[in-house]
Amino acid sequence: MSELLDLEAELAAGEEEAVRIIQGRRDEAASTEVQRALSSAKSKDDNLPPKAIGLLKRAMKIVDDDRAAAAKAAKLCLDAVDIAPESSLANHALAICLERLGRLAKALQFYERAWQFNPHNSEIYLNLAMLAWKLDMLPAAEKFLRLFVQMAPNHPAGVINLSGVLRDQGKFEDSIEILRAAIYANPEEKDFWNSLGTTLLEKGEPDQALTFYAEALRLQPDFARAHHNTAFAYELLGEPEKSAHHFREALKTAASQKDVIIMSHGLAQSLLALGELEEGWELYKSRLEPEYSQVTHFLIDAPRWDGDDVDALRGKKVLWVGEQGLGDEILFLQLGRDLIDAIGPDGQLYIAVEKRLMSMVQATYPEAIVGSHRTIKREGKDLRGVTGFEDGLKFDFWTPFGQPARAFRTSLDSFAKTPTLHPPQADVDHWREKLAELPEGLKVGILWKSLKMDAKRSKHFSAFELWKPVLKTPGVTFVNLQYGDAEEDIAFARSKFGVDVHTLDGIDLKNDLDQVTALAKACDIVIGPTNATTSLGAAAGGNIWYIHPHGRIWSHMGAGRSPWFPTARSFFGKGYADWIAILKQVARALAEEVEAARAA
Repeated sequence: MSELLDLEAELAAGEEEAVRIIQGRRDEAASTEVQRALSSAKSKDDNLPPKAIGLLKRAMKIVDDDRAAAAKAAKLCLDAVDIAPESSLANHALAICLERLGRLAKALQFYERAWQFNPHNSEIYLNLAMLAWKLDMLPAAEKFLRLFVQMAPNHPAGVINLSGVLRDQGKFEDSIEILRAAIYANPEEKDFWNSLGTTLLEKGEPDQALTFYAEALRLQPDFARAHHNTAFAYELLGEPEKSAHHFREALKTAASQKDVIIMSHGLAQSLLALGELEEGWELYKSRLEPEYSQVTHFLIDAPRWDGDDVDALRGKKVLWVGEQGLGDEILFLQLGRDLIDAIGPDGQLYIAVEKRLMSMVQATYPEAIVGSHRTIKREGKDLRGVTGFEDGLKFDFWTPFGQPARAFRTSLDSFAKTPTLHPPQADVDHWREKLAELPEGLKVGILWKSLKMDAKRSKHFSAFELWKPVLKTPGVTFVNLQYGDAEEDIAFARSKFGVDVHTLDGIDLKNDLDQVTALAKACDIVIGPTNATTSLGAAAGGNIWYIHPHGRIWSHMGAGRSPWFPTARSFFGKGYADWIAILKQVARALAEEVEAARAA
């Protein structure tokens, strides 16, 4: 066994999950540069014996084939490292194999060894940076990329990847500056224009991003990535017709099956936003493909029902499994009644949901058997199974939570017109009593942010200081429904606006979903972005006012409001993230509600 690495243990451990999914640029596989070096004078400079060179050449030829080949390549490279432990090339090659196998921490260790033995090889800096980026070690990735750019100033990958790392750190102006300089030096490089568009997009300026995507497409009209990014920009601007067009153009020249899946999913959402439900739902199942970047792999020993033949469900045991986030489970929950009716009295519906939803779902569908799902990580994959059902139970079919929509939500008329969830009236009354103890006025629950706020997500949420016109509305008592850390924002409202946002005792706003639903139903109005809390309130028939960063949301199915939640109301601005206008609309509507309540 090698003293440097227990390869068998590494292989047995499986893949480590990358913390961050990146779309960096590489002009060629990392193994190609090593192969080139092995065939040049560099291998002699590295003092590599001929036997080690032969091992490394064999390894680099097969490392990118598949996982089994990568494992063989790693063994060959480890043998070469044992022969020449201070060879930068041998350590570099082994690091490439380990990264290909998903052993990211060990790969980082051997990249560092390669760098120590040859700090003048620019490719090592690039590989270190890309791996650090995957591991969300953004300052380290930035450092290595800046060094790479110094060593290889004419290499477009350096600038493009550095701009991406800066973008992910929220250093948008720095990203813009290096891309502008690169464009000035090389205005014919389409990827520079595309990357600048993406930086502006992530900054929250999709309208500005379109200018740069257009130039990338002028330089190469069939540039699939630029078409995809243009489609996403139009989606954020609430223009699904244009978004759908560019997704279709992107699909014509997609570089890989993975890109096809991602673009098909984007096209599905654009079509659903347009109300083109048949094709939209058909493409929406692309989210279940193994190549989809956020796919969940289900450990269920039964055929999957995709919504093709409703009659096939009659009299069967059908498992319905939550597949995405909590908000999506709540959104699609109304499909349970359709499934129960399709299965009939001689069959049985089994429902596996997020554990916090179990009691509410069981109360909603007492004729169903409700359990929960569990997700584990193995070799970089999300693997989901179900629990809470009798041992040895065999299902005739299983279906993911959103898939029955393909069969049962084919037009706006097919959506349920009544609430899905029915929190116990005693719980609703309890919270109404608690709300009545607060100062007089309409009791309005508010939320304003996500639990996870990073450079990419924050653009979808309004800054709390922009809520001033809403919070200053006379005749309203505001109630905090924001889970997570909200104390700083609540203190800000008190000091800057002179407004108290009341937090009620006796409820865990993140985990006690039964009571969160009852409280949202008890409020006169709840205002906030689309998240689990607003969705729970809407599913229970609460008076929910959604504030959306853009119009024509995919889940609105072309209706201008959510057909899934008939009592909800939506507010939009013009273009993207027009929060000042949106919150002024909300303030005016809220003032009207106050006047109506006083007149009643």
